[in-house]
Amino acid sequence: MSDEITDGAAPVEPAAQHGVSRRKFLKETAGAAGIATVAYLWFDGYTATTYAEDFEPTRPGAARKTFSAQEWNTLAAACDRLLPSSPGSPGARDVNAIGYLDAVLQQGQVADSTRKIVKDGAAKLDARARAKGAKEFAALPPVQQDAAVRVFETFKAPDGTYPGHTWLKWMLQYVLEAFFGDPVHGGNPDEIAWTWAGHKPGFPRPEPHQKGWRPQERE
Repeated sequence: MSDEITDGAAPVEPAAQHGVSRRKFLKETAGAAGIATVAYLWFDGYTATTYAEDFEPTRPGAARKTFSAQEWNTLAAACDRLLPSSPGSPGARDVNAIGYLDAVLQQGQVADSTRKIVKDGAAKLDARARAKGAKEFAALPPVQQDAAVRVFETFKAPDGTYPGHTWLKWMLQYVLEAFFGDPVHGGNPDEIAWTWAGHKPGFPRPEPHQKGWRPQERE
């Protein structure tokens, strides 16, 4: 048995066929406790997003902290599929989720193994794209990108683990942090996600300790 990702998963159906979109689900659960509810479907500890070191998300076009140019492109595309933008609805791109991911993975609290999982996932998605005749994952049409993520998520490695499932958990954690987190932590610029979801943050708010990325600073 090889570790090559194969078509073992069922085709991915458009979200509309399930009667509720990811975006509607996020918005309807983004109340006082809803954001935590979304997060805990996948992982523990989201609401304790407190990084001891100040950091600023990497701006588009700036020097990258964690990823190569190829990894950046692939993971940016993956972030866009996990939380796509649409008219009137911000997504991963609008909160610079890839820049947040690039910066947060350099924090001392993040294990080397987590960085490796995220970066290895990018390589797997690109390999999958090449098997489909594309140059890279970012070059695939959105439907094929979704299918590639699904295949990776459900792929069982020779050791019995599901590396794609672990990768997806970490990706969702950081995308949701960038989207719904308090802006003092480097994401959710200008409270864009809170405004869209109608979320009112509780008090006391965290003390601001870094500038953070702002849309008007986009290069």
